[in-house]
Amino acid sequence: MNIKTKFYIYLLTTIVLSPLLVVELMLVYEARNTVDILLVTIILLVYLGLYFAIRKDFLLPFSDLQNWVNNYNVDQSARLSDQQKTSFQPVASAINHLIEENQHLYDDMEDILNKQIQRLSQKSASLETLYSVSSKLNKIHSTDELFEYFLDIFINMTGASSGVARKLGDEGELHLVAERGVIDPKGQVTDVLSADCFCGEVAMASDVCVQFSVHTCAKCVGEKSQAQASVGTIVIPLRYHGKTLGIFNLFFDTEPSLAFDERALLESIADNIAIALDKARLDEQTKRMELSQERLFLSQEIHDSLAQTIYSLKLQVTVLGDMLKKGDRSDASDKVTGLQSNITQANQELRELMCNFRVPLDPKGIEVSLKNLVNRFKAEEGIATYLQVKGKLKIPPEVEMQIMRITQEALSNVRKHAQARNVRILLSAKPHCQLLIEDDGIGFKKDKNESEIMGNNIGMNIMKERADRIGASIEIESEADEGTRIIVSFKEDS
Repeated sequence: MNIKTKFYIYLLTTIVLSPLLVVELMLVYEARNTVDILLVTIILLVYLGLYFAIRKDFLLPFSDLQNWVNNYNVDQSARLSDQQKTSFQPVASAINHLIEENQHLYDDMEDILNKQIQRLSQKSASLETLYSVSSKLNKIHSTDELFEYFLDIFINMTGASSGVARKLGDEGELHLVAERGVIDPKGQVTDVLSADCFCGEVAMASDVCVQFSVHTCAKCVGEKSQAQASVGTIVIPLRYHGKTLGIFNLFFDTEPSLAFDERALLESIADNIAIALDKARLDEQTKRMELSQERLFLSQEIHDSLAQTIYSLKLQVTVLGDMLKKGDRSDASDKVTGLQSNITQANQELRELMCNFRVPLDPKGIEVSLKNLVNRFKAEEGIATYLQVKGKLKIPPEVEMQIMRITQEALSNVRKHAQARNVRILLSAKPHCQLLIEDDGIGFKKDKNESEIMGNNIGMNIMKERADRIGASIEIESEADEGTRIIVSFKEDS
């Protein structure tokens, strides 16, 4: 019988018995007969039974519910008693079930929250690691130092017992750069990139590789260390734009494992290392090209000036020897005077070369540097030279250096070839950045080929190459007996 039915029965019984009890009590009060007393007693006993039934079915369950509410506010593990066979037992069981479900949900949410916190902590640690990696990459100057440093990083991150780092050579060989704990010290220099060696085979992999029960070859770890590296390995290839640049091999005494986040972190670090290696390679190539260009410029200037003067001296010495053999001392004396003059010229050209291949820049800027150059030229050559600077130029040091060297080369050509009385130099910033160098010398004919106009004898090709280095254009205007004009146009932000 459900609780609702019981409630209505108790209520109906009370309603029916109440008037009867009042009537019987009045009759007993007027005439105390046995029947009326017995009826009153029975009605009172029924009321007593109703009280105990109501107490069991309603009062006690409600009291337990109130106590549970009070206890639950203090301790969420409190539960309702559902062992008593009352009408409230299903309700108590249902409430307890809901509490259990809520507790499970709470525990699940707490577990999910802890996992999220742990994941965020791992992400934060990964970001800190990547930041430290980037910072370290900017401070490391050699590739060998890079491999040494990050081999220790990888070993500490993965808990590896040992490891090696190899750099790919130009001939397809993996050169041993660093090792920790496993490599035999003798005979382990290179490892040929081939399928015969597991380390060489997986070097071409595109991502981090985990391998179990690897019986590595003696090329990798040496015969003495083979047994130590036979459990498993983690291979971290360094690849950039589809090209393998190096590889890290980490060896484990137990079977290695990598979580998704750990694998992603290792791949990110490997990508950064590969970028740094490629940048170092490009920087080295750039330095070699710059050195080659400087050597080319030096060779050109020596050929255009000092080499020709020395060759002329050689011819004069030969002629002088012939004169002395013939006993023509008068002409020989004149030839000696010419030799002395040419030796003085050679010495001057040598000093000029030494000056040209220094960086002729004053800390105060291009204007002061040009003034110093012009004053030195006027003092040495006695040629009236005028300098004018219009506007304030803001140009990088490389552009300043090339402008200075172009000016030096032009003045050198004036000294050697122009036979000029006056030279004018104009450096202007507005409306366009230009360098103008003009003289009133003998000039040269326009009917010559451009290769002759820009030929070595007047050094124009050197000036053109210098202009090309800063993205500038150069124009040369000249006519016989009308002097020469050189115009260099460049950008302020070159």
